[in-house]
Order: sequence, then C-alpha cells, then structure tokens
Amino acid sequence: MIGLLSYGNQIRCGTYQLHSKFSSAANFFSDDAFAFVVDTRVGAGPLNIVLEGVKLDSLRSLEIKNDCIYLNDDHFSLSDSALFNSNIQIDRIDKNKFQDNMRFLESALIEYSPPKSLVFLIDSERKKEFISSFDLAMVNRFEEGVRNLLAGDYQIGVEAIKGLGYGLTPGGDDFISGFLIALHVSQQILKTDFSQIIDIIHRAAKGSNSFTNIFLDCAARGHVSEKFKKLIFALCSSNENTIEQYTRELLTVGATSGTDQAVGFLIGIKGFML
Repeated sequence: MIGLLSYGNQIRCGTYQLHSKFSSAANFFSDDAFAFVVDTRVGAGPLNIVLEGVKLDSLRSLEIKNDCIYLNDDHFSLSDSALFNSNIQIDRIDKNKFQDNMRFLESALIEYSPPKSLVFLIDSERKKEFISSFDLAMVNRFEEGVRNLLAGDYQIGVEAIKGLGYGLTPGGDDFISGFLIALHVSQQILKTDFSQIIDIIHRAAKGSNSFTNIFLDCAARGHVSEKFKKLIFALCSSNENTIEQYTRELLTVGATSGTDQAVGFLIGIKGFML
C-alpha cells in the first residue's frame, strides 16, 4: 500500500515535470520550483515528499494543490500531521557544550567520510586521495576560496568554489549551503544578526544551475533536511555517540553531498563561533 509519510513546508503548488530519477528519488520541477519524491532512505526535507510502498522509477507526473498531492493516478491528502517543519529554531542552548560537541562532529567526519569529499579541508592527510593535476588544482582552489571566506572576503571566496567539484550538486555548492546553515545557527546561539553576510554569500553563490540554486535558497532561508536538523539539535544537547550516529546518517546523502555540506557547516561554525 502506498502511503504519504511527510511533505516539506517549502513545497509550492503547481504542475511539475520530471527532471531526473535515481534509486531513492524522483526529482520534479515547475518553472523555478522543485519537489523531490523520495523514499525513507532519504527522509524528510524542505522540498521532499516522502512515500512508502511506491516504485520511484514508475513516477511520471506530479501536481501539488493546497490540500492534495497527485502522483500518476494516485492522490494523497495533505494533513498537518505529515507536514515537515524544516526551519532551524534553537530556543535553549549551552554555548560551551555546543562548542565542545563540534569536536565530536569533526572526529566523525574525518573517520567516516567517503573518498574524494571535502574533508581534506579539515584533515590534510586526505589530500593524498587527489592525484591528478585537475584534482590538485581543484584542491588548491577550494583552499583559497575557504581562506577568503574566513577572512571576510565573502564574494571572492564564494566565486572561487561555487560549481566546483563533482556530482549533480557540486561539492562547492554543498559546502556553501552548509556554510549558510552555520551562519543561521551561529546567529541564533550568539544572539546576533548575520543576515547581511548570508545575503552576500547567497547572491554570489547562485548561478545557472537551477537544481543547485534551490538548495542554496533553502539554506539561505535556514531550511534544512531532517537528517541535518537532527544533527544540529544533537550538537546542542546530546553526547558523542548520538552526534556520531546523526553525522553518519547525514553522510549517506549523495555520494559526497552530505559530507561536503557538513564540512561547510563545521568550518562556518569554527569561523564564527570558535
């Protein structure tokens, strides 16, 4: 039996066309809007529609209305109980504990991250995985871009790394989205306003790839996936084992996307809070 488990709070109404399919996701677009029909392996997200009991490769059409989702010949009523709230809202936090817990995130990233991810930005030993002249030039460009970001040269730093790397969502864009999320978390914890920096980075990061732009839009507004949200809340209050568990869950996103986003988040937090 097909069932709707959740739908993201950033999904827009419209008639969508199929963009691409993968084993765990069918991606749809309508003008500049996207919606991702996914299984439980991917989980909830700001633009995700999580289904159970359906073969994703059979999906060919999607229409979203205020009270219903239509997929092929099936329709699903939208209820508040299935709505996933992707906003980051940190009400109470021990800042010192959060800062201490970032060490556990960094250790888990170094230990469990896949090859050819951006973990070389926090562990120089991982540079050994990059051998070709193309790879080495990419590594140097990432390092230069991150140095500029941390020095406050946001536009120069972003322009150096946006669109850089491999995959449907390049590592540079994943990194930037993680960095934007770090700014949202930092401003809540520090009770300050980083909206101007967020805006500069977001504007500089957007390009011609509408697929990556939508992820950058979500990050710039402080909307995250369920996996990332669990990790953020664990960093606020939990122990090393829980942080490791949620870090490893985030690393399952894409080939390196979850890892690269987490690296951007870690470096952003270290730059603004530690």
